[in-house]
Amino acid sequence: MGSLLHPTNYTQWHIPLCWAAIDSQCAFANLGDALSPIIISTLSDLPSIHQNFHSRTTRLAGVGTIAHHLKYGTVHLWGTGVSNAKGFSGQLQREYGRRPDTQFYVHALRGPLGAEILRKQGITVPAVYGDPVWLLPSIIPPAHEKKYELGVIVHISELAERTDNSGAKDAFLRYQIPEELKGDIKIITTLVKPTFDQIESKVKAITACKRIVSTSLHGLVIAETYRIPCLYFRTRGRGVFLSQLDDDSEKLDFRIRDFYSGLGLSQLLIYRQPRKHFTDWNAVIHAIDQHWQPIEWSPEAFLDAFPLPLAFNPLRELAQLDYALLGQIKF
Repeated sequence: MGSLLHPTNYTQWHIPLCWAAIDSQCAFANLGDALSPIIISTLSDLPSIHQNFHSRTTRLAGVGTIAHHLKYGTVHLWGTGVSNAKGFSGQLQREYGRRPDTQFYVHALRGPLGAEILRKQGITVPAVYGDPVWLLPSIIPPAHEKKYELGVIVHISELAERTDNSGAKDAFLRYQIPEELKGDIKIITTLVKPTFDQIESKVKAITACKRIVSTSLHGLVIAETYRIPCLYFRTRGRGVFLSQLDDDSEKLDFRIRDFYSGLGLSQLLIYRQPRKHFTDWNAVIHAIDQHWQPIEWSPEAFLDAFPLPLAFNPLRELAQLDYALLGQIKF
């Protein structure tokens, strides 16, 4: 098994880490992806250096649905998502096939559905599941006060522009907020300026909401781990619906199914609202209050699978953040 630690000089070590970083097409980071180096570096107290998906080095992948994009070299996976899925439909785009010149060491995956995809390729996958973002409350404390009755987290594919303060596309009427509710309901994009301070502020904005509905996977992961009542905001159908996570015919977002299955759930309550119809926000709030329950899941086995020495235990203490270390990350 290749070592994950590489010397940058005689006294310094770094973690070669794959995540979906910013590129020339967009100057903003996507929140879930950007949390990967923050969490990995804080757990290990080592700098994370970005590696290309197609690098031939030995490297680690953490947060993100990226395992199926990784080619060449040796890749360690911890809490990574993998998918054959296209968009939100859950329909197969193509069967994933591992290249013979790519070696995977799986320490943990996001969930059992992704694990099955890799096992079909002859890759050994332990039955250890979880998303690293679940450990975030020990790294970034929640907002001190709740400012909004409801936070609505919009997936980047639904934004009018690829900016950190963009609203949803005008055609998506379900995101329109009546004037009388604009002080109570906050639209939140997962795009963020690529600095730790701005990423921390985005997490604070989410945790300043009393409730969350989200089309973004990591909007839901953040809500669940901070125990903010939440529902997945699906675009097909109307109203509250109990989705069976093992039923492919329901066409629930594969990433959502995989994550919640990894927490041990077999079904999930969601709120359905077509994009081109106005939302009854009071009905959404009522649905969350009536149906959401906190998830009782222990990340101990997941944390035990972390492939590097721990600098602190997030299940027992809060991190003492090294702002100089986090400031070095090039998101």
